[in-house]
Amino acid sequence: MYRIKILLILMISFFSMTFSEIRTDATVKSSDYVPPEFSDNTEMRTVTENENYRLLVYDKKAIFGLQDRKSGYIWWSSPVDVLNDDIKPVVAENLMSSAVLKYGNLGNHTENNYVRSDSPVCTVGVSDIPDGMRIDYNSGNFHFYVDYVLEKDCLRAVFDTSGLVEKSSSEIATEITIAGNFGASDDTESGYFIVPDGCGTLINFNNGKTDADSYRQKIYGENVAIIPEKISYTEQAYLPIYSIVRENNALLAIASQGDTDVYITANVSGQSGSNYNTCNFTFILRNTDNYHMGDGTENITVFENGDIDCGNIEIIYYPIVKDDVNYVDVAEIYRKYLIEKCGLAGSVPENYSPLYIKFYGGAEKKKTFCGIPVMRKQKITSYVEAVEILEKLGDIDSMIIAGQNFTDSGIENKFDTDFRPSGVLGGERDFNKLMKLIKENNYEFYTVSDTEYFSGNGLGIFSGTMRISGSYTQIPSYNPAFSKPDNSRKKHYLLSPDNFDKIYNFSGKLTSVLYGDYGRNKITRYRSREIIRKNISDGDVFADGANAYILPYVRHVINIPLHSSRFDISDMDVPFYQIVLHGIVPYTSTAINASADIDDILLMSAVTGSSLYYDLIGSAEEIGDTEFDYLFYADSAYWTDTVSRQYGIISPVLKTVSNATITGYTVENDGQTITAEFSSGDVIKSDFSGKTLAFNDKIIYTGSE
Repeated sequence: MYRIKILLILMISFFSMTFSEIRTDATVKSSDYVPPEFSDNTEMRTVTENENYRLLVYDKKAIFGLQDRKSGYIWWSSPVDVLNDDIKPVVAENLMSSAVLKYGNLGNHTENNYVRSDSPVCTVGVSDIPDGMRIDYNSGNFHFYVDYVLEKDCLRAVFDTSGLVEKSSSEIATEITIAGNFGASDDTESGYFIVPDGCGTLINFNNGKTDADSYRQKIYGENVAIIPEKISYTEQAYLPIYSIVRENNALLAIASQGDTDVYITANVSGQSGSNYNTCNFTFILRNTDNYHMGDGTENITVFENGDIDCGNIEIIYYPIVKDDVNYVDVAEIYRKYLIEKCGLAGSVPENYSPLYIKFYGGAEKKKTFCGIPVMRKQKITSYVEAVEILEKLGDIDSMIIAGQNFTDSGIENKFDTDFRPSGVLGGERDFNKLMKLIKENNYEFYTVSDTEYFSGNGLGIFSGTMRISGSYTQIPSYNPAFSKPDNSRKKHYLLSPDNFDKIYNFSGKLTSVLYGDYGRNKITRYRSREIIRKNISDGDVFADGANAYILPYVRHVINIPLHSSRFDISDMDVPFYQIVLHGIVPYTSTAINASADIDDILLMSAVTGSSLYYDLIGSAEEIGDTEFDYLFYADSAYWTDTVSRQYGIISPVLKTVSNATITGYTVENDGQTITAEFSSGDVIKSDFSGKTLAFNDKIIYTGSE
């Protein structure tokens, strides 16, 4: 039975509170120092403390603060002077909430009805636990609690999903936002948010972009099993983090659990009637989908059936105190977390920056046979052509080669259960010649695929994923020029994660795509990730984009974006992803020859420490009306000499800093000059107006050499 959605929001609010109960100064800002000893009438107390931090709480309203003991700086869970601002009561209520639960009514067919309480509807209790506190929430038909545990270097917030009590069979929880106003800054404070959109982007406090949409992006991309249609093109958020940076303090927030179904939301002052800048995580407890009634003109919203299955939810907050702290410092802390807590154990060798080449083997193409249109396998790059291209590239000391659609299954949009070279591309004999050349030159070779879209090899539509609405998920083909569905091409079915154990390898796009299956087996994104982890080979994956959970398993990552989605609310792109990974995992930018401005992408690749990567095909003559019709730029006849020359210029610089971390990154002159400093002491500087690249103050490249 489908569960029909009314979106109702339960605000765990404390509108009646006045912060004069906590502080005598009613205009105190969140950064002000509060001494450890409080006057008798404040009712603020120390829950626990260690050598670095102190956890404070106001028991009546469950307002808490995380204080750095050395500097005295406090990160408040709610802005301390919100009631002195001229804002609507409902906005103030939201800002003063330490948790927000969204729920749905199963018996009502109306969607998008929001009910907000105008007065406290929730009883809140604070109790001490080892090294922290538990906040209990009781309101209406729901009871839950959040634990806050103080550790040596962080504060850990944990929501036990099994502890959520739904008292009514007609109302179910769908989303929760925990400490959504932690670190909120008012319109007099300076600073910015770091959000992981694409490479990473900054949103300045009070940037005046009040007419822009709030920043809201799903970590690890949308769940394509539910939302298969492209709404608009955006870069992906690969990392489950955000950060608040202001003055000499920063707060890094990591969704360490529950990250498989979470949004990041950011607002600047002046948006939604608020004078505050806020950034937070919203965790999905149950997914929703649209169900078409009658002739399809009426849509209702249906719920994911069954119990909550997203694992526990956990946010780790790392405070950072440093003069002029910035995004490089935040990236360093996140890198340390990945190494120490997540098993990211790799390191890039010294003097290492290989050339990355991706060959596209074959594709299906509609042809006429006896007057009947049929799909035939079409060669795009044969094995012999791949050998010839590699020989023309000349003496390249290190090369990583990927082959997509090198098998009949790949060409036919089926997943590979094993590897058998396609006869259309030359068969096993010609493929062995390619492998011999690769082995003789000590190159690396990987077969890659868009595995998630494949069916076949004994697994057809009934082995595909199902939407919550009960239909099988179909992924339409898109017109690359307009990013709209192309109805002249066939749709693909998503392979259920339940069949991932039959896949030959996980190299390719499955490292950046995460989806569930809501049919009989009900596999959530959380379960899907666990299946991937179970079946993946440690350290031997060639990733086409890499979500954070896959990083401990990858050997190479290509296609790391050099920019963000450039939403209207954003202010400046920063290579946060690259700063985190440099010196740990080898990575590349997007394909150099796919760019409209070759000089710019070369300069940007160099200054972000990104190895050079190119798409190449044997000939562009046969790509028309195939899935590779966008690869017009990749014809090897026009690129082999250029690739060799560009690699010869850029690679010595990248090799010098290959195992170093990025310790400084400065953007000047409205983004026209970017300077990167490395732990090796080397400096790379890209001048985009003059089209020059300098290494340790010596110009080594001038545009279009």
